[in-house]
Amino acid sequence: MKIFKTLTLLALMAGTGALHAADFSGNFSYEKFQRLNTPDTKTDFDDWAAISVTANGNPLNSTAHLDSDFRLYINNDNKFNFSVPEAYMEWTDRESRLSVGRQILNWNENEQYWLLATINPNQGFYLLGEKKEGLTGIQYDKRVTKNLSVSLFFSYLNIPSLNPSLDIKDGRISSNSEWVRLPPVATIIEGQEVPLYFDINMPNIAQDVLLKKSLGGRISYSWDKDRSEVSGYFLYKPEPNLRMNAEAYMNESLDRINVVANPIVNHHAVYGLQYRQRFGSTRMVMGFDVNDPNAKLGKDFEILDLGTLKENNKVFESEYFSIKPAYDKESYFHTSANLNRGSYILSLNYIHNITDNTRGSDDFYSETVKWKRAIGARARYYFDDFFNVMVDLKYDIERRDNILKAEANYMIFNRASFNVGMELIRSPKDTSYWAAYRANDAVYSSLKFLF
Repeated sequence: MKIFKTLTLLALMAGTGALHAADFSGNFSYEKFQRLNTPDTKTDFDDWAAISVTANGNPLNSTAHLDSDFRLYINNDNKFNFSVPEAYMEWTDRESRLSVGRQILNWNENEQYWLLATINPNQGFYLLGEKKEGLTGIQYDKRVTKNLSVSLFFSYLNIPSLNPSLDIKDGRISSNSEWVRLPPVATIIEGQEVPLYFDINMPNIAQDVLLKKSLGGRISYSWDKDRSEVSGYFLYKPEPNLRMNAEAYMNESLDRINVVANPIVNHHAVYGLQYRQRFGSTRMVMGFDVNDPNAKLGKDFEILDLGTLKENNKVFESEYFSIKPAYDKESYFHTSANLNRGSYILSLNYIHNITDNTRGSDDFYSETVKWKRAIGARARYYFDDFFNVMVDLKYDIERRDNILKAEANYMIFNRASFNVGMELIRSPKDTSYWAAYRANDAVYSSLKFLF
């Protein structure tokens, strides 16, 4: 998949080539990542150098923005990861806005905290990283009246999640990311362990991956000087991640099973309702959202329904093992309350998965849901302009998952910062999404220089 990522980078950077005279800012950092235990499968990437660059300019009477992140792993053949969360140009007036490029759609504000990727893909640099990557297309926002606004989104270019990337070499699947859930390396046949040898059937990048359509819209009504708002949206687009199916057969030498992976793009429909209310320094968001991977929207947006999954190689069965990706609908109720008092920030969150999902956590080809019924609390306290600490705890009431993240950040002369933190995961049930990562407890540190 390296070819796909390279083409994606060139396309996104070319789209903002007019930023040659823009104002650039960013940071360079050296980061260290240390595991506290040993998971069954892990990469050897423990430290890396990273650079983040943002740019703003005014080409063609527009306002252009670029946000990009690059990571070079140290002492591991100089492996390289990148991400372009946003790269767009926009034209605005008092009542409307038109943007072209890659931009985050903020149609579900609670998506980021719960690490969901229904609308915007997760960046995927960190297991618990909340940074998003936008969708690539055309967005038009119009304030129809004082209280009523509409937004439209259309795209003919699909750029899936860029991370964590996978690489197949000599029959083994590896990743540049320090966390990733890899497929098994062997299977059991008649009581004997037989190794799996992987290969990939590369799709036509342009036709099968990139040139996929998206269409969506949002309508909102606000009152009380925009302190109150109710909105609804519908978005039909390719899923953030490529689906991975496979076929398998015994090698002629009878010493291994050859597995040929087939990446495919599947469309899904995402829609929901949200209510937002501000009470002084407190902002509340309440919503209900649905993610349907079996939706269909006309012949021009044709996808596969449940009746044709098997005929189109979305389900595979052999005498060795079965691959049955689960195309389950997900429905979430969620709410959050955020208080910002300047010297400290508090956040209380709740999410409830209303639909039953049958897929398990041990299937490489389709993951179980991240949350069943969970609460989350985050607090950040600023001792002064140079030193702050943060604690974030997410707890799944039904699965008893505990996800704890804490960090401290110290600014040095306004031009550099030192950050240290930890991530602790407790997941007692094997059916949980987080069970695959419960041995990924880690401490991390970084030294960052601003420019």
